[in-house]
Amino acid sequence: MWIIGLFQVLVPLLLIGVLAIHRKPNRLMWMLNTVAFGMVIGFMWVSTRWDISSIYLRTLFPILFLVAGIISYRRIRAPKSPLSKMQTLIGIVANGLLIVLMAGFNWFSFQGYSVPDGTVDLSSPLRGARYVVLHGGASPFTNGHFRVRPQNYALDILGLNVLGMRADIFGDRSDLESYSIFGAELYSPCTGSIAVAMDDYEDLIPPATDAEHPAGNHVLVECEGVEVVLAHMKQGSLRVEVGDSVTVGTVLGQVGNTGNTSEPHLHIHAEQGGEPGVILDGKAVPITIDGRFLVRGDIIAER
Repeated sequence: MWIIGLFQVLVPLLLIGVLAIHRKPNRLMWMLNTVAFGMVIGFMWVSTRWDISSIYLRTLFPILFLVAGIISYRRIRAPKSPLSKMQTLIGIVANGLLIVLMAGFNWFSFQGYSVPDGTVDLSSPLRGARYVVLHGGASPFTNGHFRVRPQNYALDILGLNVLGMRADIFGDRSDLESYSIFGAELYSPCTGSIAVAMDDYEDLIPPATDAEHPAGNHVLVECEGVEVVLAHMKQGSLRVEVGDSVTVGTVLGQVGNTGNTSEPHLHIHAEQGGEPGVILDGKAVPITIDGRFLVRGDIIAER
C-alpha cells in the first residue's frame, strides 16, 4: 500500500518540477506541456487514493502546479540554437498524444460527478470526526462498486486522522485500532425498521478477508421503499434487533472489519426490489448523504 502512496506523491512532484525547471522555447510548447502535465495531475487528483499519503496533498498539488505553470511561462525563452523541425515535431506529437490519452481518462473519471436520476437522500451514518470517501460516484474510475450490481452507487468510507491519513503513519497495519474509523459509532441514516441484524462474524486482521460472507456483520434498514445496507460492522457492537423501529440518528453499532474487506471501513448502499431482507438482490439506488452526491476523495466533515 505504501508503494501506491509513494507513487501518487512522486509523480505529481516530478511533473511539477519538470514544468517549473525545464525552460520552454516558445509559448506553443509551454501550452502543450502545461496542458499535458495538468491532465495527468487532474486524473490523479480525481482517481487515486489520497487517504494513503494524506488527503491534504490533494489540495496542495493543484496549487503547486499553478505556481509551476506561472514560473514556467515567465521563463519562456528561445534557445541560442533553434530547435530543428524534428525536435519540434517530436515535442508536439509527444505532448499531443499525452493530451489525447489523458483527456479520455479524465472524461471517464469526471463522469463520477454526474448525479444520477432518482437519488435518495440519507443522513450521514457517521459523526464526531472527519471521514473520506474511498469508493463513490458514477464512474468505475472513482467507484470500484460501479460495475457490481446492485451496489453501483455504493460508498466505502474511511476515517481520517490529524495528518489526513486513514491510519497511523507508523502504526502496525495488523492492529485494527491503528485505523481511524475502527470502532466509530454508526447511526441510522433514515427512519424505518431493521430487517436484518447480523453479528456472527469475527473482525479480521488485514489482509485477511471473508469472501463467503461479503457484508460481514451488517444491518439492513427498510426506509420508505428502499433497503439501506451498512456493512463490515464490528462484532459485538450491534445495538439493534430485527423488527426494531429506528429514526435518523439511532445508534446501530460500530464500524469494524468483518466480511470481504481489506481494512476497516464503512460500506453503505441502497437497493430496491428483489427479495425483501436479502442483500445484493435488488436494483441499485443512487444515494446522497446530507444532500451531497459523494465521489472518491470527498470529505465528510464533523457534525
